[in-house]
Amino acid sequence: MTGGWWRANRLWLPALPLALGALLLASSYNVKEFWYDGGLHDRIGSADQGDFVSATSHYEDALGATSRTFRVRLNGLEETDVYPSEDEEPSPPSDGLDALVAHLDWEAEPDQVLRLCRVSLVDDEGRRYDTDAPTTYGHCTPENRPGPEDPFSADGPRGVVPDGEERPATWSTSPVFLVPEGRRITQVMVWWETPQYVELSVS
Repeated sequence: MTGGWWRANRLWLPALPLALGALLLASSYNVKEFWYDGGLHDRIGSADQGDFVSATSHYEDALGATSRTFRVRLNGLEETDVYPSEDEEPSPPSDGLDALVAHLDWEAEPDQVLRLCRVSLVDDEGRRYDTDAPTTYGHCTPENRPGPEDPFSADGPRGVVPDGEERPATWSTSPVFLVPEGRRITQVMVWWETPQYVELSVS
């Protein structure tokens, strides 16, 4: 009975390791695409509070491969009495929440595209806190002076700066976050496209 089973299946059994290998390869591709590339897993720079870190982030725009280079420093993290709103006057945070402002100092050449960045806080248990939409983006450039844009199509030029939006070589930003009361923030994360990010420690 056993010998008959081996004879009946002798043709497809040698292909079993190949099929298993193909399955594992497909699974590893999905892990990279949906887990690694979709999250913050590639730290491209880090610094303690008060120290600048230099970083270069590689990414793809409509014209192909490019990069952005910048320096950033966490100058401080402190509570604030008011939380800004796009539609209303700034007001105190709701009960059970703290409003925290991250003071960031920046340096970059005026031709570097730094629009549409994200800044997140991370507490001592690894929980991440982002700013609320629609104020989520644009926390890495001076207000109304964001500098050059990424091209909108493969036909467009790279590094175009709209009139009046030229960015200086040094500036500061202060994004505000809402977090549950009592959470101990240990990191500020700066990022554009996942999986790359810069980590700034809170002291």
